[in-house]
Amino acid sequence: MDVFLSDFDSYSESSSSDGYEDDDFMYTGQATSILSNLQETIGNIDDFLLFERRYVHGDIVVYSSDSQMGKVTNVEMVVDLENINGDKKLKDINSNKLGRIRSISAGEFVISGPWVGRAQHITDSVTVLFDDDTKCEFTVTGLEAEKLVPISPDIMDDSQYPYYPGQRVKGVNLTPSKSSKWFCGSKNKNQDEGTVCSVETGLVHVNWLGCVLHCSESMPKPPSLQDSKDLTPISCFSHSNWQIGDWCMLPKAEHTSFTDHPVHKQSNNCSEMFVISKMKCKVDVLWQDGSESCGLHSSSLGPINTLDAHDFWPHQFVLEKGTSSDDEQDRKWGVVKAVDANEKTAKVKWESEIEETTVSVYELIEHPDYSYNQGDLVFRLNKDQIVETSDLYLAHIGIVIGLKNGFVQVKWAAGFTSKVAPHEVLRVEKSEATPSLNIQQDQDKAELSLDASDKSFSDSDEDDDGLKTTIFNVPRAAIGFLSNVAKRLLGFPFYASLSAAPGHVSEKGSISGLDEEDDPVLVETSSEVRVKESSSKNLKDFRQFDMVNDCSDHHFVDKSSISSQVKKCWLKKVQQEWSILANNLPETIYVRVFEERMDLIRAAIVGAPGTPYHDGLFFFDIFLPPEYPHEPPMVHYESGGLRVNPNLYESGRVCLSLLKTWTGTGSETWNPNGSTILQVLVSLQALVLNKNPYFNEAGYDEQVGSPEGEKKSGSYNENAFLMSCKSMLYILRKPPKHFEALVEQHLSKRCMNILMACKAYLEGVPVGCCSDVEAGGQGNSTGFKIMLSKLVPKLVEAFTAKGFDCGEFKSSNNVAG
Repeated sequence: MDVFLSDFDSYSESSSSDGYEDDDFMYTGQATSILSNLQETIGNIDDFLLFERRYVHGDIVVYSSDSQMGKVTNVEMVVDLENINGDKKLKDINSNKLGRIRSISAGEFVISGPWVGRAQHITDSVTVLFDDDTKCEFTVTGLEAEKLVPISPDIMDDSQYPYYPGQRVKGVNLTPSKSSKWFCGSKNKNQDEGTVCSVETGLVHVNWLGCVLHCSESMPKPPSLQDSKDLTPISCFSHSNWQIGDWCMLPKAEHTSFTDHPVHKQSNNCSEMFVISKMKCKVDVLWQDGSESCGLHSSSLGPINTLDAHDFWPHQFVLEKGTSSDDEQDRKWGVVKAVDANEKTAKVKWESEIEETTVSVYELIEHPDYSYNQGDLVFRLNKDQIVETSDLYLAHIGIVIGLKNGFVQVKWAAGFTSKVAPHEVLRVEKSEATPSLNIQQDQDKAELSLDASDKSFSDSDEDDDGLKTTIFNVPRAAIGFLSNVAKRLLGFPFYASLSAAPGHVSEKGSISGLDEEDDPVLVETSSEVRVKESSSKNLKDFRQFDMVNDCSDHHFVDKSSISSQVKKCWLKKVQQEWSILANNLPETIYVRVFEERMDLIRAAIVGAPGTPYHDGLFFFDIFLPPEYPHEPPMVHYESGGLRVNPNLYESGRVCLSLLKTWTGTGSETWNPNGSTILQVLVSLQALVLNKNPYFNEAGYDEQVGSPEGEKKSGSYNENAFLMSCKSMLYILRKPPKHFEALVEQHLSKRCMNILMACKAYLEGVPVGCCSDVEAGGQGNSTGFKIMLSKLVPKLVEAFTAKGFDCGEFKSSNNVAG
């Protein structure tokens, strides 16, 4: 390019004005031709690159000029087709008229008796018309595939369809077999070439999902390998699933048949195949405000790829979340009528009420039992009425095609459509199990989980010798070493009694099981241990780093060590970690280590100012595996069943690259030679519990600065603060062991600040800000204010019950927005 410019410049400078007319004469015609060709080329490129947007049922869309989202409820598609040879083109063919090459496709639901499954692997049944007018059907498996060799060019370039109608093939060593069937004629050995007439589904490998009967023992699960003739496919919306480049069949009645084949004659009964070259889509959209638009061009809509848990849709079944776990015993359920996406409110018709109610979307969740979507496979639940005949089975297995006014619209495999109440059908999970069994297993797991969470862990049993046994025993030889470490770090010794419960102090002030002369450090500090332990709960200043007993409620208490002998390198690393934590913890992070379990740590992090987590307390249980530090620690978040952050799950899972629970590079990942527990804790406080947690979600950082991203970030902050308030109620009711004093002292000091912030947010101050809304600020949504106004009285009640001074906020009227 530089050379071209320099040449052009030199040419311009050396040319006189007298030569302009000659130049015009020489180049005007060529320039016009070049520009004309360029314009035509650009037009062709634009036409080539102008792909029609394709949507399927259930896709979320938005107008380019409107922020309101909608859900696609219907799709109408017309396509342009080309035949295999490229010598025939058809335009504007309705996709409803297109047929598939196979009658059953991989991934499709199929039915056999009362059982329903998903087709996985397909074996073709190929019918060939040989040039001597004989016809044969081949089930192409194993050696049979070697008998039927394609000789046509591989036009489709798709291994999914090794054979296709119109394809020229050659038979090799053709002899009658169980997998081949001669329809007509006597095969002439000299005529071994022919044309594929049709390709049908032959054998199907099925992954069975469930049985419509109550007791599946009366009808055992069918074999995985099935003849397609014994299966009934069930699907919906297949007309909208076509894509550019797909091969399809078109009935001859829809177009003029091929007149002449350039080389070979074909039977009039042979199917003809086309490839989709272009498509145009029109869609019907149900908007969040309850309005509907029909026949919209797909090009006028934009896709929405990111949704949050508070995006709801008309006709969706929802459950009342409540403001705390105490409210979740008898929760109402209802149907969404309309949603105000900007104000985060929804009109809901509750099942037990006549009038519609406007509620905050933050107090709603999708009904877990009624979470139906278009395309879901369902069973009718009134199975007692089923007569064991295949036709009636088909009337009890269907596909959800829509939701309307509190009913589920289902297209049944028998061919008819009806509306049913949500409790009259059961959604089939798309996994390998009977739906009813899945549900029972889920209930059992929930009960077991509940029992485990409520179980009070007893002290470990003593062995036959009366020695205290723990999951992570410390060898006697290490006691002196650890005592000196603890003395330097904490001001009192680490001790591990091998003959009595840890921490038991005798009347003389010495620790049972150890003579005073065994360790001079223990002699001079044993009484100090007793005093500090007994008085620590009454101290105004809660120790940032301390050693405690009793790890029975620690999440990782059941984790086993690699052996009963602690490695010296592991002990040295723990010493380093304790030293770093004891001397470098920020003022808003607190840590407890356990003398009987050196591999366990518990930490509390205070939410930072300027974030939606301000003044909250967040607790983490940490486990140091035997391979530590070569493997990172394991961290569990004490969630209380609340999702406060994209990186912190209700289950307690912590998603962080430093912990190898998420991808990362460089300093983001665990380094055995440099990473520390302190680094983990500071990362949780600064990087996870930050001021814009929405962008923590994978891929969402690309939305930073965009209007959509900032809007969704503000909405996420609103919900994060609500969840933080619920967390306060949870930890006040159930404070983690050894942090009871911290919970009371911290919330006692900060309760007025928390309530003042709530009042400011109700008045419109954005979440995380400390000053009034600036001019032009959007403030907070109505849905957020509705939910917060319900939470504040519960906070005041909980604070007051603990004896905290709530001042003017004792009356909830003082915080009304």
